[in-house]
Amino acid sequence: MKITQEADYALRITSVLAQSTKPAGAPAIAEAVAVPHRFAMKILRKLTLKGIVKSTRGVAGGYSLAVAAKELSLKAVIEAIDGKIAIRHCLCDDHNCANSPDKSKCRFHNVFAYINSLITIRLEALSIADMTNEAISTEQLIEKLK
Repeated sequence: MKITQEADYALRITSVLAQSTKPAGAPAIAEAVAVPHRFAMKILRKLTLKGIVKSTRGVAGGYSLAVAAKELSLKAVIEAIDGKIAIRHCLCDDHNCANSPDKSKCRFHNVFAYINSLITIRLEALSIADMTNEAISTEQLIEKLK
């Protein structure tokens, strides 16, 4: 499993929005995360469709979080862009296990399913608010994952 560059940018975009007190325009967001404007717009559209970001039209319009930053997990943002987190194809509902017709009997499937659950639990444990709170050190963020 690899978190795509698009999901990484989505994490950064939601972090920018979490720190903004008013709706931010797409050009300002793109500049803040150093991503091309068109790519930022594509990501903002996906985040809007998933209900993570809301857009407001008008002179004072722009983008803002539709969910409180403390309620918005890293997992939710990543999955909004990349889909369900799965470190192996067989962990996806639409893929079969290459080793056994019954996934529950495959040792590899079961071990990787467990590892996958640890990853998703950890990504759910951290919020965008945690990541943008400069009072929380990197060491404290990592400790929160244990």
